[in-house]
Amino acid sequence: MKHLKLCLFLSFLVLAGCQKDKFNPADSPFKTAQTTPWPEWIFKHWVWEDEGTQQSAQQLVDDYLANDIPVGAIIIDSPWETDYNTFSWDKTLYPDPKGMVNYFHSKGVRVMVWITGVVNVNVQPMYNEAAAKGYFLTKSATDTSAFVANWWKGNGSLIDFYNPEAVKWWQGKVDSVLAIGIDGWKVDGTDFSMLLGGNVYSKGLGANISRIDYSRKYYNFFHNYTRERLGIDRANTTRPVDTYYGFQSIPASNAENFSFSDKANCWAGWVGDQDPTYKGLKVALDNMYLSAAYGYLSFGSDIGGYREDNTIPRGRTEDILIRWAQFGAFCSIMENGGGGEHRPWKFSATALNVYRKFTKLHHAMIPYIQSSADSAWRLKKSIYTFSDRTNYRYLLGKDIFVQPILQVPADNISIQLPNEGRWVYLFDNSKVYDANTTVTMNFPYEEFPVFVREGSSVLDLLKKEL
Repeated sequence: MKHLKLCLFLSFLVLAGCQKDKFNPADSPFKTAQTTPWPEWIFKHWVWEDEGTQQSAQQLVDDYLANDIPVGAIIIDSPWETDYNTFSWDKTLYPDPKGMVNYFHSKGVRVMVWITGVVNVNVQPMYNEAAAKGYFLTKSATDTSAFVANWWKGNGSLIDFYNPEAVKWWQGKVDSVLAIGIDGWKVDGTDFSMLLGGNVYSKGLGANISRIDYSRKYYNFFHNYTRERLGIDRANTTRPVDTYYGFQSIPASNAENFSFSDKANCWAGWVGDQDPTYKGLKVALDNMYLSAAYGYLSFGSDIGGYREDNTIPRGRTEDILIRWAQFGAFCSIMENGGGGEHRPWKFSATALNVYRKFTKLHHAMIPYIQSSADSAWRLKKSIYTFSDRTNYRYLLGKDIFVQPILQVPADNISIQLPNEGRWVYLFDNSKVYDANTTVTMNFPYEEFPVFVREGSSVLDLLKKEL
């Protein structure tokens, strides 16, 4: 995505066969009942790192747990393969991937693995085999050479997910990773690379294909095939709406042009890569605003921002990590990872204590998130209801009102409460406000602008962690 031509194109839019060792789902250590299309574990706290190893990934989870911070899932991000999207583990980085998955499962931690739908030109003989058999999207109906896209990991071609033979071939690759019992994929957004090709042709469809149609086919493949093989307690993380680089003039009516995965399957979304700044947080919030407006159910953002600032020790300030973590705790998806340092204990005792407290608050309200998501799903709505596009105030479900902190210091912050109900300040229950009240408050690091509807049972769940 980090491509100048792609940015220009996006700104224009503003204006305009099984493996023998196949994993048996009956072998899963997780036996909980599931009454919704999504598994409840997606609402737990996830952690991950860029450019990790088996040793560092296991240490990451161990350290969170040792610091009394609950962890529900880990993402094994790139690079983990011999080359991008070969589905073959680089044994110098991950010498025992099945053992690693079993290790995480023994701790109650689910495992997602990064992937895309591109094969790079230099990945041989895999690329030439697929190109010779017509498994890639092509430049046109008459020019049958594979369309080569420039993406952030090189130059490659996109699998034609409308071609049954290409899909069967790709399934054979996917099976080798499913066989070790992973819990899902982090399916990254190479589908937008199609925009650089203009009209792109699908042999399987027998026609030029739109970016949106291709995106839906791409994400649905990983969703459907993984659950078909391993069971309905599997889930992927994918983008809902991501405008990249903060095209915040996009009207909500144009959100579809920046949408990625199918709304029917995007329950654990993340809104892309942001800078480790309050501006970056606003970009994440704007993507969330648009995602909610378009009807995506459930999503979050990379706590502290995905990108790192090399001019700052640890790549981000302690302040932005804390405030983003507090916000992330009151999202349906709470996940932390990316470039630079994200581990709270590497910043200060204050950062660690705040992070622990808010992660436990997030876990305490999982029953509420699950129930709220189910209600929103039945209405074909998002779990989020945003009040405005300036302060990005929102309701999570019907009973939790949040106003993200977007400044430092967090003093004299004006908050307008919802226009119905009575609202209890979470961190001082003696403060109860009528509907439509405007209050001005200061927020030390131990507190955050969260208000709970008076009489809601979620307040009792949260109070246990205060």
